[in-house]
Amino acid sequence: MGHYVPGGYNVSCDRTGFKLKASECQKEWTGRIVRKKSWEPRHPQDFIEGRDDDQSVPDARPWPTDKFLSVNEVTVDDL
Repeated sequence: MGHYVPGGYNVSCDRTGFKLKASECQKEWTGRIVRKKSWEPRHPQDFIEGRDDDQSVPDARPWPTDKFLSVNEVTVDDL
């Protein structure tokens, strides 16, 4: 790489560690300065917004009270 570019300056690639001229690098969305060959765009899935998920029950009712049977209260019809 060691070539002279008027007005250029050296940078180090944050991903590979290569020494490059600033004109051969590009800044990523993460803030890293990387060589153009190593540059990665931001994934489109990062821009998708979620929807509200309403999980409420439309016809909610309170739980019924527990009914306990005493001894010998079970009949054949209950089975």
